[in-house]
Amino acid sequence: MSRQTSNSNPGIKLVPNNTGDAGRVEEQIRPVQIMIPMELDRKNRVFGFFALDTDELPEGSQKNLNEITGTPFKPELAGLTVYAGPVVQALQENYSKALFMLADSIDRCDNSAHSQNTALWAKRISETMRLAEDEVIEISLASRLHDIGKSIIPREVLTKPGPLTVEEWQIIKRHSEYGAALMQPSQSLSDITPLVLAHHERFDGKGYPNGLAGQDIPLGARIIGVADAFSTMVTGRAYRAPISFEQARQDLLRNSGTQFDPDVVIAMTKLMDRI
Repeated sequence: MSRQTSNSNPGIKLVPNNTGDAGRVEEQIRPVQIMIPMELDRKNRVFGFFALDTDELPEGSQKNLNEITGTPFKPELAGLTVYAGPVVQALQENYSKALFMLADSIDRCDNSAHSQNTALWAKRISETMRLAEDEVIEISLASRLHDIGKSIIPREVLTKPGPLTVEEWQIIKRHSEYGAALMQPSQSLSDITPLVLAHHERFDGKGYPNGLAGQDIPLGARIIGVADAFSTMVTGRAYRAPISFEQARQDLLRNSGTQFDPDVVIAMTKLMDRI
């Protein structure tokens, strides 16, 4: 799947390699950086991939994705089907499903339900703030996908139980950009891609990747930032033990106005009072 072009009538081509000829795929599509699994056969084996050609992902992305998703990808595999070209409407739903599959793979990789929990808290916060129904839905969907960029980060970095080195932290900090790059080809996800990109921006402007501050950060991203932090605090991850709701409340309040949007923190604390 190539990057979107200005072609008013973009096409999609199916490249089945059911002859066992490894060269056939290579001849019909240009070299791609990463292939995203999207179809399973009756024996739960992957045979269909979206081919994403982008220079916004690092070298080794395919190897890392394979290890995290448990997908043994071999370009020469007989029966492989590759979908290449701009995403057309008929494949939008399938591509979105493939990205949600990546989100679930990341949760399984670190033995958590972090993406689903974050989406649940983000939805509740959005409803507490009385946002419109369509905004609530968009923020919930973006929350489910907020960490998909981690699917191409080395597994040993993603699941490391101890402190990260400076180099490892720089890799982790790129995951919001990687996530946006994975979502970029899909027109159906274009409205929520900025939320995934900006969910680690800080209210005081000291976040990443673009150092946005205050109202310049999309509201949905500010909500996801609080939901993400709260989910991590109360359920724990490989690198930190869980803490109590009250400890999490105090942490949110302590960082209100610096890391977090004060209005979102207020909504979260009201939600916690009800729960």
